[in-house]
Amino acid sequence: MKFRRVMWVAQATTLSAVLTLVGVANAGPVVNPGYDLFESLPGTTFGGVAFQGVPIGTFNFGGTIGIKSVGVTDTIIHRLAPAAGAAIPTEMVALELMSTAPTNFGLGVGFYFITLQSARGGPSSTGSMTIGFGPEAPAGSPHGTFDSFFDVFFDVRLGALNGPIALSDTLRLTSAGVPWNHFPPPGAIEINGVDVFLNGTNRDADFWPIGQFQEVHPTGAVHRVTAAVATPEPSSFSLLAIGVLAWLGRRVLSRFHAV
Repeated sequence: MKFRRVMWVAQATTLSAVLTLVGVANAGPVVNPGYDLFESLPGTTFGGVAFQGVPIGTFNFGGTIGIKSVGVTDTIIHRLAPAAGAAIPTEMVALELMSTAPTNFGLGVGFYFITLQSARGGPSSTGSMTIGFGPEAPAGSPHGTFDSFFDVFFDVRLGALNGPIALSDTLRLTSAGVPWNHFPPPGAIEINGVDVFLNGTNRDADFWPIGQFQEVHPTGAVHRVTAAVATPEPSSFSLLAIGVLAWLGRRVLSRFHAV
């Protein structure tokens, strides 16, 4: 009996080590409040016009976390409550997009930018998310799927992220059946207390959508995203340049209005 007990303990220890190596969470059915950091992908459109992300650069998460670098992130979602199967409240707290080519939304031909109205003190872009749980799964494999929607209150601005407003409107973006896991994809931006180690000790209550997915509106608007990466691909360096140009645009317009 003593020998069998020793063998059982040894086998259990080995199994635990294997699960750790392949990245399988040993979690209860819960995802803690936190943030999702996304970068927009080709296929993002509004009003029949293609848009691309403008890197936010840094974001103030408040509290003890404060200001952190978010790299090429252009969209930030805040999950506001623990998820255990029922719908939870969410908010889109940041969105920065730029048309991929000159167009005209009413203030003349030029590059147009999309920002949230909340950035200027307007209404918040709130929504809801329902996270479903299946069997625990290794990194890269679905642990479940989620559905979500956001009522996005946005401005379309000419020339810069703080340029003159050509259009202010709202639309509901929805997504359904998107796979997720507790483990981040390779290269993802990880910030303790923001999107990793949300329970303070391990990844068992973290939340990461798997791969690319899109949020859509019946009019044809599409926001296609994936988890933002810490080291951008070569093509993403052009987005960083766009971010610099957008910042310069803000400075120029601010000086112009000050005159």
